[in-house]
Amino acid sequence: MSINSQKINVNSNKLTQVILTSIHCSSLFTSSVFAADISFEIEGVNAQPSKIYAQLFNSQDSYSKGEAFSATYLQAKQGINKVIFTNIPVGQYAIRFFQDENNNGTLDTNLFGMPSEGYGFSNNAKPNYGPVGYQDAAFTVTEQQDPVINQTHIIY
Repeated sequence: MSINSQKINVNSNKLTQVILTSIHCSSLFTSSVFAADISFEIEGVNAQPSKIYAQLFNSQDSYSKGEAFSATYLQAKQGINKVIFTNIPVGQYAIRFFQDENNNGTLDTNLFGMPSEGYGFSNNAKPNYGPVGYQDAAFTVTEQQDPVINQTHIIY
């Protein structure tokens, strides 16, 4: 075997690896992974010029740590406000939000630690002598739902 034929074999092996890697990657992108949109409707928002910040959590652990799977905000308007999370995989989720009435980017609280601005949770979960737990606000995204609609009423 000459030196030139060894180079050809080495290059041929690299070419084969590149082709196999490309085929594997393309199969990952073409495989169907179900994703749904979540439409979250918040009722009873006041006319205060403000923003509504909403966070979507995909586990008890991320909810407890405040590490959202996705987050967004919108300009608040009086009445019903709709937050949409797109391309959400099948699974269990919970949403929490607050209306930033003084536009400082945080949920303000009073001397006792109670929120002094509007807030709420998916499933219209309400606090009961403590914060709302993940399971109270949790709902499931399945392959049969398109889109998932969850409604709640803001708490002032």
